[in-house]
Amino acid sequence: MSGKAVNLGNVAKVAGVSKSTVSRVLNNKLGNGFSVTDEVQERILNVAKKLRYRPNLIAQSLSKQKRKMIHILGGSHALHDLGDIYQTAVNKIVSSIDSALEDYNVTVDMSLHHSDESELPPWHISAAIILARCNPATAEELEQARIPHVSINGPGNLRVVPDDVNGTRLAVRHLVELGHKRIAYAGPQAAFLRGHSSVNDRHETYLSEMSKYGLSPMPGHNKLLSTVKTYDNLHNSAIKFIKESVIQNKATAIISYGHMEGLNLMQAAHILGVSIPEQLSLICFCDQHACDVMSPSLTFIDLMSAEMGQAAAELLIKQMKTPDQNKHETIKLPERLIVRKTTSVAPRN
Repeated sequence: MSGKAVNLGNVAKVAGVSKSTVSRVLNNKLGNGFSVTDEVQERILNVAKKLRYRPNLIAQSLSKQKRKMIHILGGSHALHDLGDIYQTAVNKIVSSIDSALEDYNVTVDMSLHHSDESELPPWHISAAIILARCNPATAEELEQARIPHVSINGPGNLRVVPDDVNGTRLAVRHLVELGHKRIAYAGPQAAFLRGHSSVNDRHETYLSEMSKYGLSPMPGHNKLLSTVKTYDNLHNSAIKFIKESVIQNKATAIISYGHMEGLNLMQAAHILGVSIPEQLSLICFCDQHACDVMSPSLTFIDLMSAEMGQAAAELLIKQMKTPDQNKHETIKLPERLIVRKTTSVAPRN
């Protein structure tokens, strides 16, 4: 064959049968008054294999509405906002979605877009899952087309989010139980993250938990760690934070908004001769993989990426089955504290 994709007509022509016969054989639709000999069936299968025929799932979906297609979008936004190291978290979410939807004969697709145009594919989709966020054009098209959709760790009427309030409580309590009283908070690294609920939830809960334990928030808690999203700027900002919070203001522990901030704070502490965890305890919010590659291994609040993917798939299935009964729902998944080697008892003054 030429460079063109092989279709049913090509298979039918070589096998010497009709397109409908090829379709029934390849889709295992024999019976109900239709049958072919074993010889014809084997010939069709051999021709399809020889020609490397691949069924067109898009055409099947459009014509039969049998193969439901789920489109996962927003991946580029998630990685841009949170950092490339979150690729593993995104992969884990997508994998759990794929596994959860496998029994429902759903195809999971992933797109990465960087423009302000609609991120939806040119083919028909049955539903969508948004990672963190999508652009306004996409959100508008989803609503206008009445396409069922669920967001993960982002805005929307149907969404799955981690419980950052309880996660922050776990972090503060862990440090307080270790005897820390001077606990600093290192915020996110770029101004556009202020639009995400986690920024406010983690910071406000830090303040309320410090007050609950009779402790004063440390200076710098209400600032971005870095205002320019570059590695050099983040590195320099981390060194400045350690100098001001630890060396000058005597913080013995830091809660970091995320692991990119945590990694740079760890490196800055090493450069400035501040030992972790002997002199400084460090804890951050993160997906497990990112913390596994750090040394010493980082104590962290697990954002439960795989569980979010599973819950989003289940919520989407419910929405697809009963679209008129399920208009607004937010599922909050509890985060968990994973204690590693960057937190220890508070040093004695």
